[in-house]
Amino acid sequence: MMSKVCLSFVFNHQFEKNIPKLRELYDNRFSTIRYLSPFSKSNAPDIIPVSEKSIHFQGYFAQAYRHLPQDFDYYVFCGDDLILNPSLNEDNLINALNCNDSAYIKYLNPIWEHSFAWHRFEECIYFTEKEYTLPYQKLIPTRNEILGLYKKNGLEYRNLGFHNFTGIIEKEVTFKRLKAGLSYFFRNGNKRFVNYPLVEGYSDLIVIPRNYLELFCHYCGIFAAMNLWVDAAVATALLLSGSEIRTGKDSNYSGTEYWNENEIIDRLKPTSNKLDKIGEIFKEEELYIHPIKLSSYN
Repeated sequence: MMSKVCLSFVFNHQFEKNIPKLRELYDNRFSTIRYLSPFSKSNAPDIIPVSEKSIHFQGYFAQAYRHLPQDFDYYVFCGDDLILNPSLNEDNLINALNCNDSAYIKYLNPIWEHSFAWHRFEECIYFTEKEYTLPYQKLIPTRNEILGLYKKNGLEYRNLGFHNFTGIIEKEVTFKRLKAGLSYFFRNGNKRFVNYPLVEGYSDLIVIPRNYLELFCHYCGIFAAMNLWVDAAVATALLLSGSEIRTGKDSNYSGTEYWNENEIIDRLKPTSNKLDKIGEIFKEEELYIHPIKLSSYN
């Protein structure tokens, strides 16, 4: 039996003019689609109004939960400018991601492994160390409980140290990292203990099985109220939901992100800004291309 999949698009901004274009791209591939649109006044049954800043769009999920259809096997949340490979549909997406009975996120990075120069390092390291207007201690798992969940997923916590001068990917000491590390210890003394360790991941495409959706959305709402950066909030909430998690390394499909404007312009040139040409530029096992701004397509 095929799994039932609900696909939801997450809008960073209220740009509902793109919804007809998304419908054209996806309606023949996914039978149930929802659009999470910030501060929307729409009465359309497939548009779910949410009220939250885009940098904390984990709050969208918490607010949308009661409005999502409740009888699906998997819930896929996708950025509105992340375009899936046209060969993927509600019948084959879960198998393509190799996440049967599991959640999916592209990667999970422990914050305590990042370099001192990582752009969200101190914001995430200091989580729970400032004053909040909600009693979060009663609402989220304790430090020991969350470390236990991490361990089940193969993530071992360690205090900050020399490894934070190198980081996760390049694994090398640079002047920028050395300067950031020395600055950190100058301001914090020998503080190496992280009060509430977090993980972060790529949150523009995630999958949550039905049995874990409610708890995932619950923690997303708490983290939104605490103004936690979205990529840390979504990844940590996914782990706290208790679901098994698959990542990009478990699948043959891999998505492509472009952070350089000239590179994405070059990649999209063959489409000539025609909506029906987007599918032609995908490689066979390319999961998605991100970002593609549909406002410039017709």
